Amino acid sequence: MARLSDFADIIMGQSPSGVRCYSVEKGLPLLNGPTEFRSNHPLPAQWTDDPKRIACAGDLLFCVRGSTTGRMNWADQDYAIGRGLAAIRHRSGSIFQAWIRGVIEIRLPDLLISATGSTFPNVSKDQLYSLDVPDHSLNEQREIAAILGVLDEKIEVNRKASTTLEEMARALYRSWFVDFDPVWAKLEGRRPAHMNAATAALFSDSFNDTGLPLLWRDGVLADLIEFNPKERLAKGASAPYFDMKALPTSGMTADAPILREFASGTKFRAMDTLLARITPCLENGKTAMIDNLGEHDVAWGSTEFIVMRAKEGTPASLPYCVARDQAFRKEAIATMTGSSGRQRADSERISGMAAAIPDPAILTAFGDATMPMIFKIHQFGRESRSLASLRDTLLPRLMSGELRVGEARELVDEVA
Repeated sequence: MARLSDFADIIMGQSPSGVRCYSVEKGLPLLNGPTEFRSNHPLPAQWTDDPKRIACAGDLLFCVRGSTTGRMNWADQDYAIGRGLAAIRHRSGSIFQAWIRGVIEIRLPDLLISATGSTFPNVSKDQLYSLDVPDHSLNEQREIAAILGVLDEKIEVNRKASTTLEEMARALYRSWFVDFDPVWAKLEGRRPAHMNAATAALFSDSFNDTGLPLLWRDGVLADLIEFNPKERLAKGASAPYFDMKALPTSGMTADAPILREFASGTKFRAMDTLLARITPCLENGKTAMIDNLGEHDVAWGSTEFIVMRAKEGTPASLPYCVARDQAFRKEAIATMTGSSGRQRADSERISGMAAAIPDPAILTAFGDATMPMIFKIHQFGRESRSLASLRDTLLPRLMSGELRVGEARELVDEVA
């Protein structure tokens, strides 16, 4: 049996001096751990002009400390890495990187068992280097990496397309309901951008005394959104369950639910928006619009979810766009009460937040414009979950030699 040290180089992170770390772009982006990780590539929040260890574009970023040991991301550029991370690269080039990741995924349970630490695990360079890896030839490694890479790339393409569509929907929400761009355009004698004549005609060309567009009224979010709607679910009934980990910090697609007997918790349906209300999940952005349920299914989850459901006449896209809006989240965070380590946002105070209420025809037009985007995002999410499931199925069989590369390629070609 070969070892990871036979094929890979590992660079253990080292943190720069705190006085050489910045919250603005100065030097290299700095990664300290999985707080910067996203679904595929990290999103840096710090920079340093005194990097001690550097991960290069294409490296596998691996968390080596704490409760998140084992989480991985790909480096999409050069990064300075702190002591919570290691950068792992195949000596024969980037085309083998997907094989490296697959090997580590297979061996991760054993690695975590061997990790040291009284409270949280810590993985050393020697432990990583000593990982047993399949005795594949370089050609076999390349072929396996290509198969895994096709699946990973398709999932990433879906993620990027979903991100673009979501950004469009959220930008439209802010333009129409917060900044009132169509009204300002007509007031200034311009045609509203990216809008047909019929939709533009729904907007007035002036504002009333309260600063709202003419014919709009002052209201609250509860006029448009039902918060924590009542649902029936018998105790002990088996129903789809979503835990807090299922909600993403960005994007609207939650992980697939698991079936669990209902005990107590928040209940919701497909197309509801879930907003995490507890520290630090609200600050981190944990939110989702639930899509992977049947039309009549009632699901349940954490009591720390706030359910936001579109009222009649309001499109389901609007509660989600509200929940992702930065101004809304800032106000929601301000409603938090409780001890410093366990604060919760107040759903009643959130439901009473001020909202501009338009003519119903504008809500309908917003739905016509955004709901096709939402349905496409949900389609991408379902496809990506299927691809990820296929990858999880193929990976151990490829690594063990149970499944031949040619057979795996045929399966992948059918779906990707």
